[in-house]
Amino acid sequence: MTDIVILGDSISAICAAHTIIDSDTKYNLHLVSEKAELGLSGEAPGILTSWPPCPSHWLSEMGSQKPNEESSAVRRSWLEKSLATQLSKRGCRIHLRTRAVSYKDNRVTIVGAGPLSSGNIHYDELLDLRDPDLGEIEWSGGVCLTEYAPEFGKQGNRSDGTTEVWWKNKENPTGFWIQQMNWVGDDPSTSLIDDVREGAKLADLTVDTIIQTNPSQ
Repeated sequence: MTDIVILGDSISAICAAHTIIDSDTKYNLHLVSEKAELGLSGEAPGILTSWPPCPSHWLSEMGSQKPNEESSAVRRSWLEKSLATQLSKRGCRIHLRTRAVSYKDNRVTIVGAGPLSSGNIHYDELLDLRDPDLGEIEWSGGVCLTEYAPEFGKQGNRSDGTTEVWWKNKENPTGFWIQQMNWVGDDPSTSLIDDVREGAKLADLTVDTIIQTNPSQ
């Protein structure tokens, strides 16, 4: 049995965990997050090229936020919550409000409010996805009713009748915003699918390493 620890709570980290489960590797899988819950807080771009952006069995119920045939965006925090809920159901042990203070000699030292509170988690493979490289471009974002969507920025329509819009700070527009956001990254129109693919790619590399080290896995 291989012990795998993922540090971080980004959508890439969560998708990496799902990919490892799909690999049929014999594992004990842990995900460590400093947050009190995964998803439903903060917003990053959720613009879609197609739905779903990942295998459908990675997702739990999304209610009114589930995209329909006309949707070109999803509320990203709800997507993260859906992915995390399903991840727990699939057997990943998620440690919330838990900080990894160090890792060496195949052990992660943690401090937090989770079931372990503090102590060590053994790992054979570790993915540290806490500080992803987001790029250097600063974007402003806003959510408005679709009927009031402006004619600028990179946009996606959600299933709940709202539109998310992203623009570079220098444009500084006004509008009928329900919510305003900030994000740093290269391109909000590809951010979601890029992050999903990055998590899957890193997980595949980890699984390949496990197989090469332990051919019986």
